[in-house]
Amino acid sequence: MRKKIVMYFHRRTIGGDPFATFGKKKMVYHRLFELGTELGFDMFVASGKENYESPLTFRNAYRYDSGTFLDYGSIDADAIFDRSGGLSFPPEKIGKKTLNSIVFKRLCNDKNAMYGHLSDFMPKNITIRSKEELRSALDEFDAGDIVVLKPSKGMQGNGILIGPASEIALSTLEPEKEYSLQEFVDTSKGIPGVIDGRHDLRIIIVEGQIVLCHVRTPKEGSFLANVAQGGSIREVPLKEIPAFILDRVSEIQESIDTEFDLPLYSIDFGVAGGKTPFVFELNDQIGFPSEDMDYEEFIRRTLKSLGRKASTGI
Repeated sequence: MRKKIVMYFHRRTIGGDPFATFGKKKMVYHRLFELGTELGFDMFVASGKENYESPLTFRNAYRYDSGTFLDYGSIDADAIFDRSGGLSFPPEKIGKKTLNSIVFKRLCNDKNAMYGHLSDFMPKNITIRSKEELRSALDEFDAGDIVVLKPSKGMQGNGILIGPASEIALSTLEPEKEYSLQEFVDTSKGIPGVIDGRHDLRIIIVEGQIVLCHVRTPKEGSFLANVAQGGSIREVPLKEIPAFILDRVSEIQESIDTEFDLPLYSIDFGVAGGKTPFVFELNDQIGFPSEDMDYEEFIRRTLKSLGRKASTGI
């Protein structure tokens, strides 16, 4: 019997092509559904939290058929490609059926928890819950040292402050919100053979294998390389990534892949002095590659992972 793979979005879409507005990513989504069908899966899209019924049922789903999406009704999934974002899905009990589990998503959504897991690979991080804790933590730095203050739970570079410790000490903190105070990683010397200046190197891993690499660079006058903050992005062939970074990726995979069932994730690095890689963060929600990227291996490994999960019990 053909296994049923469901891609699930939190936001409801109704009729037509669910990827019609996805620009250069549209055809990559279509390619995933096309190849999944060729490999023997029945491929579905489901959306809207009101259409999910625990543990594995989705109402008002659409079935992929030769380039179109047909109204199918209710479907019981064998594996789920979670594109919902946020932490309301999936339930913990179906973690073996989803790419990724809620346990892994929680880790990636909490920079302080992330540091507890990967402290050997990250810049020094201090948990901040109050103005008093911030002042105390800043005593560990000289007044002119550059430091980074960021919300522990956040994304796209929102709310990040970078500056001298004396200026960061004046920051206003939101009540009952947790922050991360980090050492600043100076990436201005670049990565040998990849980029000359400030950067953020993203390594994307699926089913235990690197499938894509991107380098992001900040706009002039900024430290933040996030595209949402005005940064630019360029794909980097895997063969151009220095061995010392690939070795560090392997070390991190030893900590992540077994414990979290070979998730789909990225590791964001900054290289200090052109030779020492530091992990900035892990990400569980990976932006789909666009049609002008080398996306085929990303798709194939993703389907391999979903096929493995489809053959696994809850």
